[in-house]
Amino acid sequence: MGSNSLVRRVVKKTLYPVFNETTYRLFQGLAMAWDIRKGNWSEPELDLLPYAVREGDTVLDVGANYGLYSYRLGPLVGPSGVVYAFEPLPFTFKTLKLISRILRFSGNVKLVRKGCSDREQTIAFTVPVQDSGAQASGLAHISGRQDGRAGKETQVRWNETKEVICEVVALDEFLPSVTNLSLIKCDVEGAELLAFRGAEKLIDQHEPTVICEINPWYMEGFGLPLNDLTDFFFRKGYSLYSYDWKATRCLVPIDDSREIVEDNYLFIHPRRLDNFASLIQTKSP
Repeated sequence: MGSNSLVRRVVKKTLYPVFNETTYRLFQGLAMAWDIRKGNWSEPELDLLPYAVREGDTVLDVGANYGLYSYRLGPLVGPSGVVYAFEPLPFTFKTLKLISRILRFSGNVKLVRKGCSDREQTIAFTVPVQDSGAQASGLAHISGRQDGRAGKETQVRWNETKEVICEVVALDEFLPSVTNLSLIKCDVEGAELLAFRGAEKLIDQHEPTVICEINPWYMEGFGLPLNDLTDFFFRKGYSLYSYDWKATRCLVPIDDSREIVEDNYLFIHPRRLDNFASLIQTKSP
């Protein structure tokens, strides 16, 4: 998930080498807020949020980045609901806070400066650095992913990196008493399964819909086979779908993991299928 609009490319290339980080963060926040408000930065799966959540629900935005999803989710869950937006990187989190003020995020959006994994710990994140010197925060990931292997020519889109120390939590321990958890959006650059393992009790209890980026190559870099992720949900009765936003604007069932390429996907539990009934496409025999 991510975007790099013309406005933001100009900001990065012209301003970062000139200004200090605080000043650059201000301009970055203004550019991001503009893109979010005007729809210059968007993702097809945003169309699905009204089907996934209701007023009064709890939603987890894991890997919130600059708040694209949280901005949309706040009004949907309403004043009686809550959105927890998790973002561990210091620069990105400070920019997210600025954007939340510029766009006047709903008061029910709670920003949390932590990442999510299978246990609470303080760990290093690898942050790609662009030619301008600016961070490519949307591609930051838990350190230790093995990127020096076949496929890096298309998957590794940077030449330099730096490490940042961040805190991560297990959601089961961090939010043990949440109610009405209806949606988890998760985009953590290949470590999604670790976040889900740390939230397994919550998933078993609430059976939320999951919007998840899946990049098999990134997962393999962590030693996490793709089938481990799909089986995690299939064992719980979930079905997997992709959103065909270009043609049918329907949810297409994915029955074979070999159909999965780098993209966003939905895991939907049977108890929530009725919410998406008008969107689900029946596969031909």
